[in-house]
Amino acid sequence: MGAPAALSGDRGGIREVAPQRDLSIDYLRTTLTLMVLAHHSCLAYTSWAHFDPQQAFWASTAPVVDVTRWAFFDYAENFNDVFFMSLMFFVSGLFVYPALRRHGTAGFIRDRLRRLGLPFIFALVVLMPIACYASWQLSANNHGFMDFYGVLARRGFYPGPPWFIWVLLWFDVVAALAVIPLRRWMPRAERFVLRLRCRSLASFVVCFFLSAIVFVPLLARFGPSAWLGFPVWVQSSRGGLYALWFALGFLIGAPGFSEGLLARDDGLARRWPLWMAGCVLAYNALWFVPQLMVVHRLSAPGQGGVWALLWVLSCVASCFGFPALFRGVEMKPRWWMNSMSRCAYGMYLVHYVFVLWLQRIVLNRPVAAGFKFLFVFFATVLLSWVTVQAALRLPKLDRIL
Repeated sequence: MGAPAALSGDRGGIREVAPQRDLSIDYLRTTLTLMVLAHHSCLAYTSWAHFDPQQAFWASTAPVVDVTRWAFFDYAENFNDVFFMSLMFFVSGLFVYPALRRHGTAGFIRDRLRRLGLPFIFALVVLMPIACYASWQLSANNHGFMDFYGVLARRGFYPGPPWFIWVLLWFDVVAALAVIPLRRWMPRAERFVLRLRCRSLASFVVCFFLSAIVFVPLLARFGPSAWLGFPVWVQSSRGGLYALWFALGFLIGAPGFSEGLLARDDGLARRWPLWMAGCVLAYNALWFVPQLMVVHRLSAPGQGGVWALLWVLSCVASCFGFPALFRGVEMKPRWWMNSMSRCAYGMYLVHYVFVLWLQRIVLNRPVAAGFKFLFVFFATVLLSWVTVQAALRLPKLDRIL
């Protein structure tokens, strides 16, 4: 998500592709970042939220959990959770192959280590301990920040939201190394991708089946909540799904994302209202159909199978719907959106500190959950934005963020 968009060049006889920047992709990436901030801002107020006073964030549904709840957040939070990380990996993959052509394998990996690896390490050992101390203070084991930091060092640092940056780094490195033996096949892959220009529906069907193939078996094996720890840090059931959508972004971005499936003048973009309607319908099917299955007493395996397929359907529909919307609607430059787009990566890095401490400030106060969410979300956006704006003024830091 945070890697620079425009990188390209000529390696091994492959034609050079000029750097590309596009408001639609920049604004889509920024919108997804804001959805991440909103997602984390409302987790304290879902009806199913639970806090473990012994283990704090290690065994709780969220690091800070309020007594004030709103069932609507269950619906809204789940909508984000179904698709937005897959779409973030897709968007991140769009610029990988052009970057490889400009810098070559070694230069690309070096750039990603600087742009992704260094910020992740800083977030892991500095930002996440500061953020999660807001949760540890609420536990029965709080003996001060330094004691908490020692607990983290012994148990293993908590990656928090920056897990995405770490997994993206893995994907980037694997893609860079995998392209070496496959480079002579890439022109053929690019020609295939360009033929998807008028085949958005067929592409959707293929993506649905591929997503089901990589997601459903892992879901059956690990369940929806298990995580793989170091050195990967990813949800066990979704690692394959994220890799798939990163690979799809890699392929669609290889000839330039303005061609093929994401072309503005064809299929996906021209029919964006239909794709967004499909996104809404698919998610509501996921939300309401399982409740009807319980009423009609469908067997537990049957319920699980239908739920998993509806989950995949909603994920793929949203991963098509949002790019269709942003490619289909003409984006007019807005100074505040341009500024936020420039800061999106940094905002993703730092936002969790503000989210958890703001939730801590209003914890258990007699205020409606909706108002608490609005306060936490808008204050987080503002504070994260201002923080990154200040950080970008530091020498050389603007070349990382």
